[in-house]
Amino acid sequence: MVNEEQNRNLFCTAETIADHLVFAWNYSATLRGLQQYARDCPAILDKNGHFVSTVTYALWDSLFLKLSHCSDNRKEATGFPKLFKQLRAYLPKGDEILSLVQEQERKLLGLVVQKKVENWRNQVIAHKTITSNFDGFYKKNICSLDEIEELICELNEILHRFTIPIWNQRFMVKDLGQHARRGIDHIVTAMKKGTEQLR
Repeated sequence: MVNEEQNRNLFCTAETIADHLVFAWNYSATLRGLQQYARDCPAILDKNGHFVSTVTYALWDSLFLKLSHCSDNRKEATGFPKLFKQLRAYLPKGDEILSLVQEQERKLLGLVVQKKVENWRNQVIAHKTITSNFDGFYKKNICSLDEIEELICELNEILHRFTIPIWNQRFMVKDLGQHARRGIDHIVTAMKKGTEQLR
């Protein structure tokens, strides 16, 4: 189907996209833990408010950046546009995978939450072009963690529409999220202990 070098190039691109999704899922799992503790024991988090706020903002920025990589169509970027371009260049006309490329490309372009992610990346995180009416931007582009997790699952599904038939490969995107969440549990437990010792 493809030569050895082309196969390496394709797999490297797919693996990089999977890495984006693994990091995104980890960031989301960490934010999910912080969100739960903000409801369950807000006083504990408030006592460490600056630290929690700093970590939360950094995680959201990193989350948006990682997810935006997936649809970045710049020449130097590694995401689905690069994968689609490589498949079109490497595969012979008539290959059944090429029909998948067009189908999944349309699916990617139709992901509403991904458009919001791109807006955060382009207008706030990377370039800070929103200089007025941030409230309006926020209301239009707000993303819940439920929406983010659903988006990661949809992007993961697109990726595996190619990796399974080509290499019989499945990337374990969600496996490390439990460790991220466990880390939050340990941090908050330590905060509680510290608060109790100060009484």
